[in-house]
Amino acid sequence: MKRLLPLALLALAGPLCAQSAPPPAPAASAEWGSPIAQPLAPAASGPVTITLPKPPPSAFAAARASAQATGDYFHDFGELIVRVRSVKWIEEICSETFPATAETNRHAYEVWLVDNGPFVDEIEGQFLVIDKYWGDASEQARKEGLTVEQLKAKVDANKAGLRQDFHARGMRSFQARCEAYPEILLSPQLDLERSQAELVRSVRLGPGPRE
Repeated sequence: MKRLLPLALLALAGPLCAQSAPPPAPAASAEWGSPIAQPLAPAASGPVTITLPKPPPSAFAAARASAQATGDYFHDFGELIVRVRSVKWIEEICSETFPATAETNRHAYEVWLVDNGPFVDEIEGQFLVIDKYWGDASEQARKEGLTVEQLKAKVDANKAGLRQDFHARGMRSFQARCEAYPEILLSPQLDLERSQAELVRSVRLGPGPRE
């Protein structure tokens, strides 16, 4: 069952790639991880570009990022339910750390639920389907002997990873992102039923054989 819940919220950056020509010297505001050109020696034929590894994506960006559906119901449901719950987790984590944002962010989440509540209820309701089909449809579940309650616990364990991501980026960045929470909820990516359309289609097909 380890495959069900890849830590989408803490995914590492992709492979490094070389640049054919050096970019301009980075400004003070440049994002950490931007390519930096450094000549090896004055007599070298040309500068050599060194690309530094980028840090994990921000919790907000990862929570909003689209994921490609695999067609495996249990994998795709794991990806989708983590994204759905992340919207509330972020509000809770921000409220814990920066109480001054709590009232505004809780209200923003309630407003978000006006449009998205039925979809949230639908996805949360998939646990009823899993309870019915889990043992029959998932060979891995049979091997591990997982119950639905244990599956829910594995889903919720992602909240700790999300909190760790926020703290790893520094308190100033953390606070700025928490203060931006109401605005972020208005973005098209937070219309999860549409922005995660591939995952939604896969989950709505349910477990079992597919054509």
